[in-house]
Amino acid sequence: MRSIFLILFLVFCRNSFTQKSNNRSYLELNSGIAVFEEFSSFGPSGRFFPGISFLIGNQSFIFQNIFFESQIGLALPSILTAKIGLGFINEGIGASIGMRLYPTMAYAQIHLPTSNGQFNISAEVSPLTNSSFESYSLGARNIFALGYQWNIGKSRKR
Repeated sequence: MRSIFLILFLVFCRNSFTQKSNNRSYLELNSGIAVFEEFSSFGPSGRFFPGISFLIGNQSFIFQNIFFESQIGLALPSILTAKIGLGFINEGIGASIGMRLYPTMAYAQIHLPTSNGQFNISAEVSPLTNSSFESYSLGARNIFALGYQWNIGKSRKR
């Protein structure tokens, strides 16, 4: 329960710790493959399953190149998804790590900036390997995805 309150505190109070003029808002489209547990009751066991998501997100810069990231949106097959993370970005490349809240996954992501957004490559792993908790990750063991983020509004310029 304390973890949930900590996550909510970080998400809703992040503006106190960030440089508002350097924030970046974006729309993101991802396509990927989920790898399911061998004995999952949520999907085809030991198989791959495609997925897609459309999210709105924000990178709030804490320092010049270090940001807090939050996203929420629609996804298939999970219907909804959300994630939070911490990362860095330079002119040529960036990276972030964090937690997808649903389906529950820990992720690492590489960012490849363009003039109007950035390409993303991500790998995710479920921290919930016990079968009692497989519903939180929808029975998936891993997710591998490719995506693109389009800058919206008065986003940080590169």
